[in-house]
Order: sequence, then C-alpha cells, then structure tokens
Amino acid sequence: MVQLEEVRRCNSALVENHPLVAVFVGGTSGIGEQTIRALAAAHSDKGKGLRLYMVGRNAEVAKNIISDCTRDCPDGIFRFVQVTDIALLKNVDKACAEIKKTEEDENSGTARVDLLVMSQALLNFAPRTETPEGLDIDMSLLYYSRMRFIVQLLPLLLASSLPAHIISIYAAGLEGKFILDDLSLRQPNHYNFLNCRSHAVHMKTLFMESLVSRHPGRLSFVHVFPSLVITDAFDKSQVPSWVKILWRLMVPFLRLFSVSPPESGERMLSLASPRYPARDTVEPSGVAGATATDTAIAMGSDGIRGGGAYALNWDGEPIPSKKMHATYDKIRGDQVAIKVWDHTMNAFETIEAGSVFTD
Repeated sequence: MVQLEEVRRCNSALVENHPLVAVFVGGTSGIGEQTIRALAAAHSDKGKGLRLYMVGRNAEVAKNIISDCTRDCPDGIFRFVQVTDIALLKNVDKACAEIKKTEEDENSGTARVDLLVMSQALLNFAPRTETPEGLDIDMSLLYYSRMRFIVQLLPLLLASSLPAHIISIYAAGLEGKFILDDLSLRQPNHYNFLNCRSHAVHMKTLFMESLVSRHPGRLSFVHVFPSLVITDAFDKSQVPSWVKILWRLMVPFLRLFSVSPPESGERMLSLASPRYPARDTVEPSGVAGATATDTAIAMGSDGIRGGGAYALNWDGEPIPSKKMHATYDKIRGDQVAIKVWDHTMNAFETIEAGSVFTD
C-alpha cells in the first residue's frame, strides 16, 4: 500500500513543481468531485498555477464546487463545461472543442492538458440500452466516451511537458468473460452487468497499452479500481428503489470497509506522480534517478516496470502481475489489442460521419 503520507507528499510535489492544466470528466459528483477538491486543497496558495475544466451536467452543483475550490485555491482558474448527455460522442466532441478553443484562445503558447481524470458512469442493471449513435449507454460511459476524450484531447495532452497523466476511475482488475466476436455485447444473451464491466475493463487495458506504445515518453495512463467509496453517486443511480433503501440500511456497516471520500480523492490525484511514468522514460538516469528495476516505479499492466499503462488497486499498488498475465497473455498473443483498437476507431469514425455504429 502507498501510505497516505506519501500520497500527500506526491500531491504537494505535483502542484508545487509545475503549473497544471487539468480536465475532469464526471467531476460534479462522486470520486471525481473529491479528486477536484483534493487538487484545489493541495494547490492552495503554494502551487505554481492551476487551470481546471470540470465537465458535467449540473451547472448549479458545479457552481458550488467551484466556489469551494476558489476559496481553497484563490489563484486557480476553474471553468465548467456543461454536457447534457456524455454518453453521446457528439457531446464529447463539443466539450473537447470548447476546451481546446479556450486553451488556444486564452493561453497562447501554453495550451495543453497535463492531467485528464475520467469517472463518468451510471450504475445500471437494466438490459442493453442503445444511444442514438448505436452504443450501449453503459459501455459508452465506461469505455467509448472515455477513449474519445483522450483521442480528441490528444494534441493538448501531447503538448504537456510532465508528461501528461490520464486517469480512468472504474474497475481495474475485475476482468471476467471477454467475448471476442461480440465486443459491443449486442447479442441479448451476452449482455449483463458483469459482462459489460468485464468488456469495459479488458478493452480499456488493451487500448491504453496501444496508445502509450504509439506515444512513448509522452503519456502515462492509469486505470484504477477505487474500492468502495460511499458518496451520493448511488442515490443518483438508476437502480430500483428497494435497492436504494437496502443500501441506506447497509451503509453504517459498509463504512467500516470503505475508503472515505476525501482519502479517495487524495489517492486518485496521487496517481499523477512519477511513480507511474510514461513508457520508455525509466532509464539508468531516468525518472527521479530511478531505473527499470527500482521498486518505487510501478509495474505496468504489460508486466514491464514503468511501462506507461497501469492497472491499479485503490491503494496505488498494481494489480498483481500473476493475475494480469493469466488474464492477458493469450489475448496479447492472439493480437486482440489490434482488434480492440480497430473496433474503437471504427466506432469513432462511423459516429463522427453521422452514421449509427452497428458492429
């Protein structure tokens, strides 16, 4: 476990060493909100500068969060980018276009994104529900919309000198069944909550490994399982009322085994530390003097220390290599990563062209 004291040291170093430009998707509630608050508190009046874009639906909630963050971080610049339905890729594109325009118009010469944190999700046990673009709404929130944010913001991410850190908060390490001939889970007998989660996790791991290999030294990509964090997100979910009532009755007991929201926010922010470097930056004279055998550098999801793509548990430690090898070795040998990349980019191109994705 990465100790909380070390987490806070990393967060202080992050804001005190560099001015930061951060984008948070799903930042108006849950763990995303807590991570924004952690960043504002860490920056305070000691940081080198902060520009933060909060992408979400609820403008009133965002206003309150920004008010609190401005009080903690008076020199920070906080902007809300409103998106009514982030499961639609056309709305993702609009949000990214707004962020890019603001960065380029107002910050000539320094337009960039140093930190992208994504936590958008919908707790939903309903049957497959397609968006007008042809994607399942849950799969879009957990996978397609997140990868689209990365692709659309990639020029700004590559402009970061840190290098850029991308953090996707969901269910790293919780892989299950992976149906290679139905990546979109369109067959009714294939679609359920567990398969949806498993496909989102598998595809995200393979996509992020492909992405960092295409941009060595430029991007660090973390996929993290945050553990049980009790926030208001469950009350806003679309589960039946009786489930919500049962949940409220269980909360006092579950708190004994949960991570507090403030601690979770601090831990998610710390994943942008040099412990998780970009690919090919760990050399004998590399990150903070580390070498590829330095245990302070995390093991990548591909089994390479400092590999650039990381699947992590809530405490900042990598999912055990034995589990990752058992899950992915055959998949990698069968070139499934190429299939996932092509499938994803085909979805993006089809929807961007105004058609409905049917693969």
